[in-house]
Amino acid sequence: MKNIKKFSLFFLFIGLIGASCSTDEENTVVPKTLEQYKQDFSQFVSAEKTKVQNCKMGYNKGDFKYSSDSTNFKTYCADYLNVLIAAEAVLAKSDLTIADIVKANGTLASPGKLFNSSLWISDRRPLNDAIIAAQELLAATPEGTDPGQAPAEARTAFTNAITAAKKVRDSSYTIERQVQEAVQKLEEAKNAFLAAIIH
Repeated sequence: MKNIKKFSLFFLFIGLIGASCSTDEENTVVPKTLEQYKQDFSQFVSAEKTKVQNCKMGYNKGDFKYSSDSTNFKTYCADYLNVLIAAEAVLAKSDLTIADIVKANGTLASPGKLFNSSLWISDRRPLNDAIIAAQELLAATPEGTDPGQAPAEARTAFTNAITAAKKVRDSSYTIERQVQEAVQKLEEAKNAFLAAIIH
């Protein structure tokens, strides 16, 4: 019963707001002109084309997700660029219609989704740099009990920390805060490893 009263009050409130705030003139939606559709779509196509042409594989925000196989990178870039160029050709037509724009926009959906979903949403460069430095330190420090060497358990712990950092770096859903936390954890693991090296 309480829920029914809440809904009734809600709709009464909405009705009062609607009655006091709207007139027929205010509710009239002015449709966009062909020129406005053309301008909006042209700006979008131009921005996306620039993004594709400037994209590279790496760990910076907006970079194509790094992979040892660059086939996807080349394919996704080429496929999306081709439909963007085709859309520009449609926009250049002298007898352009809104239907042409809608159709051209539809051709961008699949290749655009494949391309954009393959870009990093956060900057992983600091974490990648920390991982490289950690790997170099690990490789330069052999296992053993002599000076300059590290005990097996210290090497194992450091290796595990590097592996954990890589998982954070390579996850599609990692955000900036998680990158910073992973860098800090890896730095702590590095300091512990350095302290374990025999002098």
